[in-house]
Amino acid sequence: MIIKAFATYLQSFDKEKTNKTSLAILYQWLREILSTSPDDNVKRVIHEEIVIEKNNIGMFIIHAKSNSGKKLLESLYNFALSYEHQKFTRWVHKINPEDFNNI
Repeated sequence: MIIKAFATYLQSFDKEKTNKTSLAILYQWLREILSTSPDDNVKRVIHEEIVIEKNNIGMFIIHAKSNSGKKLLESLYNFALSYEHQKFTRWVHKINPEDFNNI
């Protein structure tokens, strides 16, 4: 359910042909959800399991509140990476071997 919600969000960025990585989009999605009050089950679970905090040098850190939150973050992270790998694979299949001679 949560992966599906993130996948839908991720696909909206793919259509725009953005240069953001899927991990940057994941961070943005989590930040948007955590900055608003939860109005559906996906947002409620994310609010319950994940937190974004600012460390002493001003960087934001995403971490889990519990073991199930850790599993959720790992699943979202792995999904984002697999999506990035899929985009790269599609790109590689579209180019010709001769295109690498120009590098």
